[in-house]
Amino acid sequence: MEAVYPYAHIIHLVLAIMFLGYVFTDVVMISKIKDANKVVGKISFKIFPLSLLVIVLTGGIMISKYINSSAGFFETDLQKLLVLKMTFASIIVLGVLFNVFTKFTGREKPSFMVNHFHKVVLALGLGIVIIAKMMFIV
Repeated sequence: MEAVYPYAHIIHLVLAIMFLGYVFTDVVMISKIKDANKVVGKISFKIFPLSLLVIVLTGGIMISKYINSSAGFFETDLQKLLVLKMTFASIIVLGVLFNVFTKFTGREKPSFMVNHFHKVVLALGLGIVIIAKMMFIV
């Protein structure tokens, strides 16, 4: 697993930058333009659930280096921050899964998901970035 870590890290970072960059662009610009939102939304729906899956898988590979049966789970500040980071990421993943579910079942999304979910994702994503940097200085 140690040999895979640098590759997982690079893939994780590139996809996370793209994912969070899209969410930032959507919150700041795309959501303000109705026609653009419809076109970009259709394209992003095809790309971003898959990229989020790869982000989660590569994140799991990286987490296993710091949280495991021999290293412990809540022994160090780094591990505690990783768990917080995983919690933030889990909220994002659950929201995306809910959106995918509503898309495939034809159900209407609650107004919160339509109007505010990307704002929550942006805040959680920025929190994840800050925590990622703090993990190695505490």
